[in-house]
Amino acid sequence: MLVHLVLLQIFCIFSLAVALPSNATTASTKPGCQSRCGNLEIPYPFGIGSNCSRSKYYNINCNTSFNPPKPYLVYNGYYIYNYSSSYEVVNISETQIYLKNAEAQLSVACNGMGLDDKRENRNISMEFYSSPYTWSDANQVTSLGCDDLAMVQTDSSNESDGGVACASYCRNFSDSSNESDGGVVGSCPGRGCCRTSITKGTYVGVQLSDMHSYWSRSSRLFRCSFAFVGMIGDDDDKFNFSLSHLDNLTTFLNNNKEFTSMPLVLDWGISRNLTLTLAVQNSTKYACKKNSDCIDLYQKSVPYIGGYRCRCKEGYEGNPYLGCEDINECMNNHECISNGACTNTEGSYRCSCPSGYRDDGKKKGFGCIPISVPHDKLAI
Repeated sequence: MLVHLVLLQIFCIFSLAVALPSNATTASTKPGCQSRCGNLEIPYPFGIGSNCSRSKYYNINCNTSFNPPKPYLVYNGYYIYNYSSSYEVVNISETQIYLKNAEAQLSVACNGMGLDDKRENRNISMEFYSSPYTWSDANQVTSLGCDDLAMVQTDSSNESDGGVACASYCRNFSDSSNESDGGVVGSCPGRGCCRTSITKGTYVGVQLSDMHSYWSRSSRLFRCSFAFVGMIGDDDDKFNFSLSHLDNLTTFLNNNKEFTSMPLVLDWGISRNLTLTLAVQNSTKYACKKNSDCIDLYQKSVPYIGGYRCRCKEGYEGNPYLGCEDINECMNNHECISNGACTNTEGSYRCSCPSGYRDDGKKKGFGCIPISVPHDKLAI
């Protein structure tokens, strides 16, 4: 793996030196391609349609049956276990993609009921190993219930059976129904709710286990429990829910949509397979275009996560996968003094002083000072 890392760094340097086409643009989308789906801009290497994205992994379907239209990740890979790839794309940043599929993100366990709403007890199991995506550490698992243990397994541990767990607990039935104690109310975080974070990796699995017998209860307080994986919210990301809703799956989901509202967050890059990356060392396959840098994504702590990302060089802006253009710093945000002159240069700018003055012409530098007039000239 160390050899691959060194070779990738050499590859980054080599590829940046290759002459690239001069017709690169600062546009975020390939020429001739649809740039938006509804309210979301779709930046390359993502694209609406196979001819507008870098590969099938970045292909976006714009579903116009919604108003406004909604973008969905298209690729039907086996890495999404038991579910189609109908993941709504909520946002795309330079490093992350935010996706929503409430069914795939939700784990359900209901005990002692027929589930006549035709839903089945299910676990969360999502693997992205064969894709350019990895789980971000900005995700968490939230578990609701009174007698349950949510076991979270990831592949980020060096051991194959590594994982974490959290228990959602209510002390007893009388506490849950005591009107003086707020009625049948659970809170998250708090009574009937626990949360645990997820470390970076390619796989997350969540399974709910009945724990009432371990806590010396003769029976469960409520029939159902739920776990959901999604983005970690801010300090105000709290909500209350009725514990009585835990007796019916449909009732809970219909009345607690806030529970399943958070998207999951994936980090994305280019060609996580280092062997494949090293095999395509030429300007037609290499993703980083004009005036951009190659950012290596290899992590020693998670050795199976690799690939690279592109970023515009300092002094340039645009889409690094299409080509970055020079920023004219003289238009704004420059450090030249007001009575000096700003000259834009490729990737930077230069300050100068007006006639009769000298020095660097910078606000946080020496500025401009008058040039001393020789005494012999004063005598003339």
